Amino acid sequence: MEKVKLSTLSKEDFVLVDGEYQAKKVEEILENIEDYRNEKIYTAIEHHATFDARSILDDAIENEQCNGMYEDWDDNINYYVTDEDIKELQAIFDRILARSPSQNISYDSDKLIKIDI
Repeated sequence: MEKVKLSTLSKEDFVLVDGEYQAKKVEEILENIEDYRNEKIYTAIEHHATFDARSILDDAIENEQCNGMYEDWDDNINYYVTDEDIKELQAIFDRILARSPSQNISYDSDKLIKIDI
């Protein structure tokens, strides 16, 4: 596995320390470098939460169909869903997520980091 050198990362980059819950900035690692020399540290891939209005509506319609609605109800209700409806729903979901953007980010580990400092 190819390793990334710690010295090549920006102090603002986020990393994940094996066994820890939250991402840290490289700056935090550098400030306490001796505490991390024997740890596995990985570069982090940022993931932003998103809601897809069409998928959510499809799931809701399917759920209602399975909960006792008559045959073809899902086709009938979908007939009345417009592109404008989906745009409006998407705008609502986007607005909800935008209220607290820092709470809607997660990180996945990527490449192992070599501590070369």
